[in-house]
Amino acid sequence: MTTELLIPAKRSPWVSRGFLWWVRKMFRKQFFAIRSAADTQGVLESLESHRGPAIVVMNHSSWWDPLIGLTLMQLLAPSRLVLGPMEAAQLKKFQVFRKLGVFGIDPDSPESLDPMVRYVRGEFEREPRTVFVVTPQGAFADVRSPIRLRPGTATLAARLSETHPALPVVCIAVEMGFWIDQRPEIFVRFERCRSEHTSTTGWLRAMTRTMEDNAAALAAAVTARDPAAFEILLGGEAAKINPLYDLWQRVRGKSTRIEATARTPARRAQAATSTQATRETA
Repeated sequence: MTTELLIPAKRSPWVSRGFLWWVRKMFRKQFFAIRSAADTQGVLESLESHRGPAIVVMNHSSWWDPLIGLTLMQLLAPSRLVLGPMEAAQLKKFQVFRKLGVFGIDPDSPESLDPMVRYVRGEFEREPRTVFVVTPQGAFADVRSPIRLRPGTATLAARLSETHPALPVVCIAVEMGFWIDQRPEIFVRFERCRSEHTSTTGWLRAMTRTMEDNAAALAAAVTARDPAAFEILLGGEAAKINPLYDLWQRVRGKSTRIEATARTPARRAQAATSTQATRETA
């Protein structure tokens, strides 16, 4: 393998710890909360007890996605080592990511596929508890767009499943939106991907189908705007309006917290029914 086709990672534990501390601090500043669809985070947490390699695939809608992936791994499977690809040209600009387990490839070059697979398999052999985290769409795509995956990750899954038949593949759906705070929120949902056929084509179809179904389920939960359908993984403190106004309200013994449960879909539907009945009897 040549450096033109692949730039290897140079993992540094102390750089990783410092960087992830800074990332969590940044998330708390920029986002109100990271919410996980209830009862699904166990899918990712299960990787903590799995002894062999694993693959995590995410949709790719924003610049934040790699940082979201790193944070979720730290929160739910902290003992696992993360390995992931980045466009080589970008990695040369942001060398710090190499210290986090990121390696560089040319995603538009078919010649980079085999070196990538060999490199990742070699890293798995060196440290079996490595998790390959990737956004297999290969480019930014809106969460409402159909899922179109590049074949590299499916190829890796096919070759790994030959020697690791219990290889876990986890899909993470990510969406952002505004609920009760001036800051946006990050919504995630986890689902296990399983393929009946261990070929590249089989894994590609399974990943595509699971990512589409997972994204649809997350979109439905976000649209319903019911906090009970989610569990907060990070953040979620009282919503803020303005520092001075918030301080004034606290001095007065009042809260500025906006309760998202005040008007649930069921209560809105009940109110709409009552309004319609009133109109019909008027």
